[in-house]
Amino acid sequence: MEINVAMLIMGSVLLVVGVVMNIIPIKFNEAIFGNIEIDAVNAAAAMRTNIGSALIAMGVIILLNRNVHDVNESKELVFSFGVGILIFLLSIILGYFRKFTKNIPTPPVVILGSLIAIAFYSSSGSQVSNVNENILDAVTLDPDHYTVEFENDKVRVLRIKYGPGEKSVMHDHPESVVVVLNDQKGKFTLPGGESFTANPKAGSVFWTNAARHLPENIGADTTDVLQIELKTN
Repeated sequence: MEINVAMLIMGSVLLVVGVVMNIIPIKFNEAIFGNIEIDAVNAAAAMRTNIGSALIAMGVIILLNRNVHDVNESKELVFSFGVGILIFLLSIILGYFRKFTKNIPTPPVVILGSLIAIAFYSSSGSQVSNVNENILDAVTLDPDHYTVEFENDKVRVLRIKYGPGEKSVMHDHPESVVVVLNDQKGKFTLPGGESFTANPKAGSVFWTNAARHLPENIGADTTDVLQIELKTN
């Protein structure tokens, strides 16, 4: 299962269950525990709304982080939530063995057990949806330096110009062919903070893999480049 799909399912389920707990806490308690002593109804309902609010918070966190760019970070987040939900489920089951309840309630075991299975399965897999990743488009983020010269369903051709000392913001490029139009000297900073310099000559043509970087013109002249981005989806 793709990690972002798993996060969508987990976040949505936690959000819905949490909202239901807050809307009908008394009926929710009765469905799990049966009739509750009158003196304890309100206290139990208050605790149920608190639990529901915690589930809403968990669901919101998962949904807001569903489209982070680094898939490994998404997997770590989902795995962490899986462990947290497992601890929550164990506390419910242990309530029966500690004689706090007369039986193990079925609804939370089924719902939480399903979420745990999704979390552990998806976080251990390798399937990723590139379409749903948070792509940092150069033209959108830095229109002063990146303009579209041509585009169809196969390629997008960018004209890239940087004045001396000018730099961009962190952005992405898919697999591309780069055509250098003049001699230039550039510095490229990667997401982890590493950087490297390049000194391509006018007329150079080369292939580049998909990358995220922050370019800077460290030369004395304006840089002029054509970049033909390939569309794979």
